Amino acid sequence: MTEIPLTGGRAGRRAMAEFHALGPVEALVSGRMVDLGTPKQRTLLALLVSQAGRTVTTDVILEALWEGNPPPSAMTSLQAYVAKLRKVLEPGRAPRTQATVLRTCARGYVLDAGAVDVDVHRFVAHAEAGRRARDRADPQQALHEFDAGLALWRGQPFAEVSGVPCVVPEVARLEEVRLSVVEMRCAALLTLGAHEVAVAELRAFVKSNPLREYGCELLSLALYRAGRQADALEVLRTIQASLSEELGVDPTLRLQHMRQQILNQDPALDWQPASALPVRSATVGAEGSLPPHAAAASSPTDDTAEDVFVGREAAVRQLTEALAAAEACRGQVVMVSGEPGAGKTSLLRRFAERSGVPVFWGTCAEHIAAPPLSLWEQVLRAADAAFPHRPAPGPVAELLNGTAQQPTVGMEVADGDPRLFDAIGRHLTGLSGSGALVVMLDHVHRADPASLRMLVHLAEFVPRSRLLLIASYRSDEAPILAGTLAALSGAQPTRMELRGLTPRDTRALASAIVGSEVSIRTAEGLCARSGGNPFFLREMIKLLAGEQRLDESRAAPVPVPVREVVMHRVERLPGPAAELLAVAAVAGQHFDVEVVADVASIEIDTALAVLDSAIAAGLIDEDKQRLGWFRFTDALVAEALYETTGRMRRGRLHLRIEAAADRAWATERAAAGLAPAATAPRT
Repeated sequence: MTEIPLTGGRAGRRAMAEFHALGPVEALVSGRMVDLGTPKQRTLLALLVSQAGRTVTTDVILEALWEGNPPPSAMTSLQAYVAKLRKVLEPGRAPRTQATVLRTCARGYVLDAGAVDVDVHRFVAHAEAGRRARDRADPQQALHEFDAGLALWRGQPFAEVSGVPCVVPEVARLEEVRLSVVEMRCAALLTLGAHEVAVAELRAFVKSNPLREYGCELLSLALYRAGRQADALEVLRTIQASLSEELGVDPTLRLQHMRQQILNQDPALDWQPASALPVRSATVGAEGSLPPHAAAASSPTDDTAEDVFVGREAAVRQLTEALAAAEACRGQVVMVSGEPGAGKTSLLRRFAERSGVPVFWGTCAEHIAAPPLSLWEQVLRAADAAFPHRPAPGPVAELLNGTAQQPTVGMEVADGDPRLFDAIGRHLTGLSGSGALVVMLDHVHRADPASLRMLVHLAEFVPRSRLLLIASYRSDEAPILAGTLAALSGAQPTRMELRGLTPRDTRALASAIVGSEVSIRTAEGLCARSGGNPFFLREMIKLLAGEQRLDESRAAPVPVPVREVVMHRVERLPGPAAELLAVAAVAGQHFDVEVVADVASIEIDTALAVLDSAIAAGLIDEDKQRLGWFRFTDALVAEALYETTGRMRRGRLHLRIEAAADRAWATERAAAGLAPAATAPRT
């Protein structure tokens, strides 16, 4: 028999069987899962595993198996269950020899703790190892231990017997240890600077455990460090109200002090690479086991602000496959694109949370002119935090310390320093020598020229490394990146474009937001109007749910945030685009360019050039069946333009559209013998 090393039994003994009890009970013998038989046999084994090393009396067993009402034949049945379990757990034991795993005692039975390995013991060992790493200021090792421990959880401990009186205290103890580990894990993420990753964890955390004050403290701190002060204060206001209403008590002095610190923007709350959170006993809860997270990340805010993640299974699977290839020393480059609000950042964050490897995140702000290579400074600082014992080479250290030399004479700042570029590339690929790493660049359409050149340069190193390089950009900004995308072609990047959510995914999103099941008909209406754009969907769902008319999606006005985003996208288009699209929106979601150009008093060639730019921006699609016809990609885009046009002007435009349609379509109607008609006007 293959023996399994014992992690928590007596010294010098080896485990003959391995049990998984952090969820429904499972058993492995000789490294293989075994069939535990009938439900009552499984219940018996779960009870014995929960008390491993301690005798479980026959009275307790009979009470648990027959719920307090054992039949006269119960004892005979129990002995049969024990005999069958012994055959499963010790298949090589000779007949009439003494059992060594499941033994008989004077008053019952005992599972020999020295002959078995139970995941419960390994979980507790990981929790203790993580706590020790935290106490010695090693958050990276602490995070590793906590992840390893939480990965063992599959549900409620000893699920089959969790309500048995002698098991209840052990279940409660393990739940408390799990909550402690989840809290310490989030604290480690904050220590490493992964504020946005911690926010994602802690939101679900606090939602499930709204009265856990330290959980609220951690979430508030994470939000503050992520630049979301108003949200941080709202968390503190909510816990204060909940404590007052439900328990009649005030928040702890720590929470009250944190509120004041946030209001004063106290520098003590700011993240420092060498700092650590105060050691506290853990009180935060989470839902089941948590997936391994990015070891060190500096994650941005999401352009869709999605707290609920639905769909994108194919995209997540594609990224996972790319990571598997990187693990096998076949580094990958992946370019993720999509229209504004498509959920690019949410997808990257979701993948980072589940990747189980270090993720180094860099992002580009929209309204800030960042200095050269600022994108890569973020990545390199995250790498520094994740690998404190792997110092950066000289040129990289100079960049991080702000002492990097200026470009040599005749070299533009945008060109960058080849010596520095090589050092960055070799440093990051060198860190991947012991395992896969992910470099994640968000919103690269906003990056400075030097950062884009470094992206292309690193892509040359990737195929011979364990690096997965992921970059996201807005599809309407692709022309800005034309040179970069062309230069990256040599690395043969995987290109992913995020489209709208499906009605099924829309239903899941809407149901999660409103907290109750939404009909498929309602979801189809929401999806059709928004084109499945996650940002549009969320804003529309919030508006309609607040007014309690979710089933009236077609009649509701365009949410203000959606209208603002649409108009911003239109304003970025060249020339007379705003006027042409405003007329098109009055004509309808599906329109004839000749009619619209006539009404807007724009030459047809100019109108077609404008529509080309609108197509590139993701606002318009060309009808593949009818030459000269176009349609708005999302009904909300057309409606936003329509609503920003005054009522009187809309009326006048309707009349002009009808007249222009009569002129443009006269020949077609005459040939078909049809009466005069125009596009259906809006009301």
